[in-house]
Amino acid sequence: MLYEMYLQLQGRAGARQLKDPRIGMTHNLGGAPAMNVCSVAIIGAQGA
Repeated sequence: MLYEMYLQLQGRAGARQLKDPRIGMTHNLGGAPAMNVCSVAIIGAQGA
């Protein structure tokens, strides 16, 4: 997910490329019940 966001912000995502992305967010959830893990990343393009 982070790599896809990096490609989008760099303008290198090929056929999946969004028009002029300036900020991206990923989230991930996982784990067993009562032992869950969550991560969130919000990253902006340079000069945004």
